[in-house]
Amino acid sequence: MSSSASASSSKSKKRVGPDNDFKVGKQLKVHIVDDDDVSQTTHILFLQKCGVETLGVRNGNVAVNIHDITQMRFDLIFMNSVLPLMDGIQATKKLREMGITTMIVGMTNVNDKEEVRKEFMEAGLDDCYEKPLTPEIFRSLLEKLSNKA
Repeated sequence: MSSSASASSSKSKKRVGPDNDFKVGKQLKVHIVDDDDVSQTTHILFLQKCGVETLGVRNGNVAVNIHDITQMRFDLIFMNSVLPLMDGIQATKKLREMGITTMIVGMTNVNDKEEVRKEFMEAGLDDCYEKPLTPEIFRSLLEKLSNKA
């Protein structure tokens, strides 16, 4: 009896994951800047299952050019710290210098030193998490963006 009660209560919660139906309240666009194909693909598929439009790129230079040349805008940018051509710190600084006010969330690796994380935050991040990003992190950020007026 208690197992069915817990099963029904878990269905009523909105959780992000492959075996549930969490969807954001409004159409969001998310830009994922990560040179790790597995990580980028995982994040894109996960976000698309939540009803989010995504665009993934592999380096900071392309990320900056997309904002500068195409004038594309996003609700959220996930920026990896270590990238080819232009790293995440440089790309974040450049985006902020261009007047981009979009929420930028940094993604660091377990091997990144504390100084790197600090410099990344100072470059203009709104938040920073160590990879791999969890469903709870995605849910929290998507809900925050969905509830913005």
